[in-house]
Amino acid sequence: MIVKESRIKTRSGAGALSRHVLHGAKNEAIRVLAGSDWLMRDAMREARREGLTYGLRHIAFNPDDTMTDDQLSDFARRLCEELHADPEHLTLVVHQKDGSTHGHLILPEWQGNHVLESRFTWMRLEKVARLEEIRLGHALVPGRHDRAIAKALRREGHHQAAEQVAALIPAPESTKPRAAYTSQARRMTERQGLDLPTMKKLVSALWSQSDGVKSFRAALAEHGLTMREGDRKDTRPGAHIIVKNDGTLIGSFTRLTKVKIAYFRQLLTEERSSQNEKTALDIRSTRVPVHMTSEKDRTEILSAADTSLVSNRSPKRIRLPRRNPMLEELKRRQMENVDSPVTLQLFPPKPLYPLILSAEEARFRRQIRQAIQDQQIILDQRAPESDWTPLDRETTIARWRENFAPYQKQLRNSFTRYRHAKKEWKQATESQWQRMTGRAGKLEKICQQLLLEFLEVLRFVLQALLHVVGLRSTPPEPVRPVLTENDKPVLESFRKQYDAEFTAMTDPEKLKTWLNYRFDRLMQVRQKRIRQWDKAHQSEKEQARQEIARLSSRLASPIPRIRTQTPVPSSSGYAPSLG
Repeated sequence: MIVKESRIKTRSGAGALSRHVLHGAKNEAIRVLAGSDWLMRDAMREARREGLTYGLRHIAFNPDDTMTDDQLSDFARRLCEELHADPEHLTLVVHQKDGSTHGHLILPEWQGNHVLESRFTWMRLEKVARLEEIRLGHALVPGRHDRAIAKALRREGHHQAAEQVAALIPAPESTKPRAAYTSQARRMTERQGLDLPTMKKLVSALWSQSDGVKSFRAALAEHGLTMREGDRKDTRPGAHIIVKNDGTLIGSFTRLTKVKIAYFRQLLTEERSSQNEKTALDIRSTRVPVHMTSEKDRTEILSAADTSLVSNRSPKRIRLPRRNPMLEELKRRQMENVDSPVTLQLFPPKPLYPLILSAEEARFRRQIRQAIQDQQIILDQRAPESDWTPLDRETTIARWRENFAPYQKQLRNSFTRYRHAKKEWKQATESQWQRMTGRAGKLEKICQQLLLEFLEVLRFVLQALLHVVGLRSTPPEPVRPVLTENDKPVLESFRKQYDAEFTAMTDPEKLKTWLNYRFDRLMQVRQKRIRQWDKAHQSEKEQARQEIARLSSRLASPIPRIRTQTPVPSSSGYAPSLG
């Protein structure tokens, strides 16, 4: 999911944003889920009254996979929670274009008593987008701030999500993801009658099909485009832009093609050096000596070759390969027997030399060999897990413990907070004065709330434990920030259901025993699946083995050659004996 944020200045007003969001002509459908044009203009008036530079915050989010209106609305609410914005004053509009939907969230900068947060908002919005993708099972979209997002998710307790986001971090030598153009540039090109996404795809395709800068310039010229040096060549040397022939700006070359500026500067240097390079011709080497003959009165052009380089040795003799007389005799006899009249099938003995086969016989033998290979593939099949690398007990358990470490720390911290709150509550109940002033009741509520939080963290940690050791297919559900008394029975039943795992997580010795037992069970289940697979494919392999034996015997035996010519009778009135 791609999330983009822009701040609308107060002096600009809300007119342009309102026309784009509520009356976009290129959209197939526009659905206003919350807010209105009046609400955006009123937010601008409040920002102007408070003397703010910015009046509205525009957040556009475009998911890769399809999302319903309810899912888009829930995602907008989570964005408001991240920025600490009042969800009662938001404007949420859903656009449908080319069969897909995307959302526009407009928030007022003035929130009644404070200004909307603007610190590290790009990273925070990407973090909410990654969590939403994990929650909905969508493919994760890499961003520029994945390293910071993974660190923030670990700090908030989303360890599983942090590991998935950390996997998106590019290698040190690769570049970070970067947008090909800004939303402002896209709006400008739309007002000029250009489709910037289409032009971006065109430029990228032309660059991928070109073998250099020179051919790329020629390909651009065929489509009415030109690449020239940018206007800020003093501050950004080597930066080039793509423009139309009428001067309309398309965008930066490096942004449109995702090419590193250092590599592009190297290509430009090679282009200039090839243009400045001139072929140095030696005039003396092109002069041909001329000799005038007086007898025939004509000009003879003589060779100016250097006689010192001419070799006086005679050329080598070309030796032909020696022929095997026995093989030649065998071939001659076989060719003589081609036209002999035969009515019976001939089974010649295995020759000492290679046979001369017809095209049909060679094709038939090739088909037999291919059939043997196909059956051999079936015979060589093994269970998928039999080729896996054997698991080492110490290494596997050590990796499990390393994955459990942050979850155990989170569980201990939550239990410590609950234990301290319970201790303070017990002490308050022993004091009559604190019971009369109501402090004991307040501490009891705090204790009950921390108990709910501890049970929720316990649920999250146990689900993570089951997922790490392979007993749960999906990652654990994130910790819910808001809990009520209605959630307590479900959490209590979950703790009782997994009491053995909870005891193992709290006691290191019991955890070691539980992990060893789990490792043994894992190996037993794997061996059981391998045996089941072998048993299920046993009949198929036996049939393939029999088929290979039959085809091999067919290939080893000579292929009969049937000739249908009628025997020619002899002059004496009897046929020659074949016995």
